[in-house]
Amino acid sequence: MVNYRRSVLTLVALVFALLAIALALAVVGARGVDLAPSGWWGESAPKVAADDDHEAPPLEKVIHDAADFSADKLMPIEAKTAKEINDARPFTTLPSAAAAPFDSRLTGPDRERAATCLAIAALYEAGGSADDQRPVMQVVLNRVRHPAWPNTVCGVVFQGAERATGCQFSFTCDGSLLRWRPSEAALARAKALAQKMLGKQVDERVGWATHYHTDWVVPYWSENLDKLTAVDTHLFFRWKGVWGTAPAFRARASLVEPLVSQLAAYDPAHAIADVTPDDEALAVDLSVFDNLVANGRSSAEAVPTVSYARPIVQPIAAGTTPGRWALDAVAACEGNAECRVVGWAPGSERPWQLDREGMTSMPPDLIYVQTLRDRTQQVYWNCAKWQQTGTARCLASSEQAAKLALVPL
Repeated sequence: MVNYRRSVLTLVALVFALLAIALALAVVGARGVDLAPSGWWGESAPKVAADDDHEAPPLEKVIHDAADFSADKLMPIEAKTAKEINDARPFTTLPSAAAAPFDSRLTGPDRERAATCLAIAALYEAGGSADDQRPVMQVVLNRVRHPAWPNTVCGVVFQGAERATGCQFSFTCDGSLLRWRPSEAALARAKALAQKMLGKQVDERVGWATHYHTDWVVPYWSENLDKLTAVDTHLFFRWKGVWGTAPAFRARASLVEPLVSQLAAYDPAHAIADVTPDDEALAVDLSVFDNLVANGRSSAEAVPTVSYARPIVQPIAAGTTPGRWALDAVAACEGNAECRVVGWAPGSERPWQLDREGMTSMPPDLIYVQTLRDRTQQVYWNCAKWQQTGTARCLASSEQAAKLALVPL
């Protein structure tokens, strides 16, 4: 009799347990909880329930759109009209959670490079106010954690800067770095804020925003994103659907930050240590630039005949040898089929605009030309400043310098 009662009680307990499990699964399904393990990535969207009716496009399309939604894709309209259009477009009514803290694992020079890139982006994009800088930094850090963008701070900030069009932050390719330079005090304040942002400080106002623009312009891409909020004159946006939600931001940040030679004047961590090779060592260093092609033309005759990207400006720091600068130029062009790097020695006048008139009136002292299609990796010299044993690589005229350095018109 005892065994019978025990069996009945066991059976009843089992039934109640199964009912509890079924109820729990129903709640999970109703709430759309992500059952995928943390950090999971596939070729499609993260496994989360969308808060709206937008279908998640494949990752390849998101990556393409991220690169295509660049700073220069603007409607040709006046500022007043742009403001009216922006004011008429409503903010999303969907929930917007604050971004998770960015806890950078960078150390040493890599962390310094990241802080400088973050600070420079904030200064040139938002000015000197920390309240305006903070949301710009948040957008950069959000992108670092999203699979559609590079996984380094400097990579995000300078993405597309080597091209004539398509840069993600306009100051990196419109000549702003040549026209204006922040004071040391302003840079120090911005770097201190950048260090805080790298160390878990969050701007909750912009959530998981990955895009922004001022309210006096209208980018073609803005209507394809959810309008989140406004901070002063900047409007902030996120991807529609699941690519704009927290589970999408799981890309792991790199432990190595790239060196950006344009920032060497702002931070020694962005400058390669100078070397002083003798003439023989310098000749070895520069051997990679020799391009005496099979038909017998000299390298000086290898004038570009196809369109090239906007040149990268790489300052020639005091005490830097031409060989060191040339090697740094090769590193700056790494991964680009066609690339130009220009540099002016300390004391040389630099043009305000990187156009033909500016380059002709104030030609660079050194120009590096890379065209991998015909295996050209060549440095050209202002031989009045940089003495060479031969003249094959000397710039013959300011017109030749402009033609080598710029995209042909």
